[in-house]
Amino acid sequence: MPYLNSEVFYHALEPGSCDLVTLRPRAMAAAVEKGELDGGPLPVAEVIRLGSAVREVGELGVACHSRALSVLLISEKPIEQLSGEKIAVTDDTATSIQLLRILSTDLWNIEPELVPPDQETPAKLVIGDEANRLKKEGGSAYIYDLAEAWYELTHLPFVFAVWVLRSDVTDEQFQAFDRALTDSYCEGRQQVREIAAKRANDYFSEEEAAAYVRHFTYTIGDAERRGMNEFKQRLSKLPEWRPRAPAAVAGAAQESGNVVIPTEAEGSYPTSG
Repeated sequence: MPYLNSEVFYHALEPGSCDLVTLRPRAMAAAVEKGELDGGPLPVAEVIRLGSAVREVGELGVACHSRALSVLLISEKPIEQLSGEKIAVTDDTATSIQLLRILSTDLWNIEPELVPPDQETPAKLVIGDEANRLKKEGGSAYIYDLAEAWYELTHLPFVFAVWVLRSDVTDEQFQAFDRALTDSYCEGRQQVREIAAKRANDYFSEEEAAAYVRHFTYTIGDAERRGMNEFKQRLSKLPEWRPRAPAAVAGAAQESGNVVIPTEAEGSYPTSG
């Protein structure tokens, strides 16, 4: 996962414990589903969908209490004026799009049309580094943090990703990777300054990057599970739908450990309800 808020898992990962491939969230989930990848920090919407095909590792993931800082609806209009309007949504992840659908129905009472990210629209959903860059550049009249809106709706944390391995991974492999990942995370949490120095860029100073990493919760406890269950229940009440997959995914693969180049084509873009 290339995002800064996942770096704590990888920064101190023991060489040889696995083979790493850089994939964005939906591409990673597609690779795990096809058996091309053993596991990773999958979007929670995909973990719910995959069900018993995967199992959680180390009770680790990416969650936040209130603001996410980098999962944003950026709009030229106030949210109440977006009913019937088009919203361009990122191809990178399913969870943030499903969260937008839930908030549109349950909090904002609007029915926008969700469209691919290459269309010109009055609003767009962006995540990760792009969200941080656009926020830093400014120029948008209205910015809505989806996790903050979720907290307003439910008073629960929001879980964006959960570490999982495929259920057909052997117990020996599972336990070995569980230990390696947990050790890496514990060490990574102590090395936030080093992570920030490595990942600082034009829109994130070292101090800002360090504060951003520390902002998130990386262990899935009782409160986070309540948030996950609430998300699952609310999502189940909406018409079943998955966003269209990216036309192509770039990656590099070898044939051992965690590996792969996924491809996927499906879905369309309806209105949010």
